Amino acid sequence: MTASHRAARWIPGGPALVTVLLGCALALTGSTDTGTAWFAVRVYGREEPVLSVPVEVGDRIELSHTHSVHRRPVHEVYSVSPSAGLAMEELRADAHGANLPSGPETVDGVTSTFVREDGGYRVEHHGRPLGTVRMVVGTPDVDHRLTLGGREIRLLDLVAPRARVELFVQTHPGVRAM
Repeated sequence: MTASHRAARWIPGGPALVTVLLGCALALTGSTDTGTAWFAVRVYGREEPVLSVPVEVGDRIELSHTHSVHRRPVHEVYSVSPSAGLAMEELRADAHGANLPSGPETVDGVTSTFVREDGGYRVEHHGRPLGTVRMVVGTPDVDHRLTLGGREIRLLDLVAPRARVELFVQTHPGVRAM
């Protein structure tokens, strides 16, 4: 298996083909661990992920979508935390809407920074530990997409609309990164 094929692993019950993970079509037929941590997506309540991508502490993962109520783009940025799995770094939007912040908020003793810029706003969450992010995958008009290492992965290519999923970091102690 070439180095480009090692950047993802196929999980039984997961997709047979990941088309945008590394910018090329990859037919994945087995499992190859290449790092000590993996960013993963699984259907809530199931053990095995439908996607697993190697990551390192500090890597950024962006979740982008069209807001289901006010129909404007929203971008959430998470980081891989050594102690908390996923941590919330920032949220960016060009307009206010339902369930979006309208100013600084204090959660678990950490106050976010609310910044108006470039015709929109950015909310800095300062690495607030989240662990696992649970969400419902939207319909095609919402179009949830993950961006990791410059590559985009459409969640609807992995699961059906309205599927409840968990985004999380899985560690593999003792596995050497390649």
